[in-house]
Amino acid sequence: MKELTKLEELVMMAIWRLKEDAYGVQIKSKVKEIGSREYFYNTLYTTFDQLARKGFITKHFGEPSAVRGGKRKVYFHITKEGRSALVNAFKRHNRIWAGIDEKSFRKEYSG
Repeated sequence: MKELTKLEELVMMAIWRLKEDAYGVQIKSKVKEIGSREYFYNTLYTTFDQLARKGFITKHFGEPSAVRGGKRKVYFHITKEGRSALVNAFKRHNRIWAGIDEKSFRKEYSG
């Protein structure tokens, strides 16, 4: 199984959380919200391309919008393989952090 990079995981989680409203601007905003870091659009669209090549997401075009000068939004959806990759990432994180509670971790590594 192909594993997700950290940025791919953030993007996939943003798409999952946004559901049917997962398009560029919304994904960029959600990635910043959950990842506490802002990414440039070119970085995100490169990541979309990587995820599509891995078979983890698909994209489709919405209807043209008069507000956007006739441009169509590109919407992203997670595939069955993408859902499996997210489940595997979740399980991997749980194994890595198993037995560690936040309070003792913060105390030990607070400085």
